[in-house]
Amino acid sequence: MTDFNKIFIDTSPFIYLLEDHETYGDLVANFIQNCTKNGVLFTTSVITYEEFCVKPYELGRTEVIKAFEQLLRELDIIPQEITLLVADTAAKLRSKYHGLRSMDALQISTAIHTQCDKFITNDKRLKQIQEIEVILITGH
Repeated sequence: MTDFNKIFIDTSPFIYLLEDHETYGDLVANFIQNCTKNGVLFTTSVITYEEFCVKPYELGRTEVIKAFEQLLRELDIIPQEITLLVADTAAKLRSKYHGLRSMDALQISTAIHTQCDKFITNDKRLKQIQEIEVILITGH
């Protein structure tokens, strides 16, 4: 049984999963499968969508974007909009954690405002965040 009800998925886990990354692809797939079996809800933001789509558009691989959109539907994820309240919390996070990038602060703030228990990423720099539990794909 999991000890959380809702998790925010950052961009990198989606990339690893859909690109079948040799190191992290299976870890992400297993994590999502275990969460799904335990009734955990998922969310992400429009920033994830934007970040994910850059490389496929660059490479002309629109089928990857279609697969991403299908995965979002399968996981019942509607990417969250960035509101003024989310932006304000992101600004407060950036004032507290010097060096925190705007996009990361907006992602974390979105997770907080959508009542997520955890934030899954592979960005080790985000482990410093105390407002939400950050889980690295490696499990550390």
